[in-house]
Amino acid sequence: MVAPVQERAGFLRFIEIDARDAPAHADAFAEIRAGRLQAVVVHNVYDGGTMAAVVDRLERHDPPLLKTWFPEQFHAWFYGQNLNMAHPSLTEYFGQAGQFNAQIDELFPAGQGLAARVGGILADLDDGRPFVAAPGPRPNEQYMFTTIRAHLDEGFLPPHFDNEQALRPTYQHLHSIAELHMTSYVLTFSAAEIGGTLDVYNILCDPESATPISHDRTRPPDVTQMTPASFAIPAGSMIVLDSGRYLHSVSPVGGTRKRWTACSFMSLSRGREATYCWG
Repeated sequence: MVAPVQERAGFLRFIEIDARDAPAHADAFAEIRAGRLQAVVVHNVYDGGTMAAVVDRLERHDPPLLKTWFPEQFHAWFYGQNLNMAHPSLTEYFGQAGQFNAQIDELFPAGQGLAARVGGILADLDDGRPFVAAPGPRPNEQYMFTTIRAHLDEGFLPPHFDNEQALRPTYQHLHSIAELHMTSYVLTFSAAEIGGTLDVYNILCDPESATPISHDRTRPPDVTQMTPASFAIPAGSMIVLDSGRYLHSVSPVGGTRKRWTACSFMSLSRGREATYCWG
């Protein structure tokens, strides 16, 4: 069944579907790239039991995934290495990526890891085009397909455009193999008790005009008087967002339960034969 286009906050156009219906929406990414659609919400990517089992293992740090940190004020950490925060040489990053990708796959039932399950749904939304970990600069190297994020009480993300990231030194190689326009998905493992919504604002930035608004020395736009399009994504569901073009943030988390999510950034390969993913 083809889902109707909905609108939120007077500007954001999105569809809401079940994972099994993704093949019926094979033009979704084309619509996002054309600016006619801004988001896709996909339910039942995983069932509740699978998500609960994965969160239990993450809480026990099983497997012993690479742990890195957001800036202290964000009250959050990563499993995996966010490319923004890696050393520009990426030597250590690629040395860790293979093991991390294998461990992430092992968190899930056989054949249902993020690259297979989420990547397969994303491909269905893009007329079968593969979604794969971006290849590294040397043979047999890959970027980390995703990162897992834990937001604690008071954890948040300030307003930002994902396309800003392409200005950073760690993106030099990706720039050479992938197009500028970035999208992303966020898959919820465990929702926050309070807050933790993905808030999208009607402020746009073309990929070619990206500026580092969330840099330490740059004040981001004042959104306090704006009404965002807010999404509270339940466990086992994901949102695909035109996060390169649209300003967005994560509202402050409240409560004792962590907000566990996986997030990948995505861009078409220069040859458009695949979409490259990284964390």
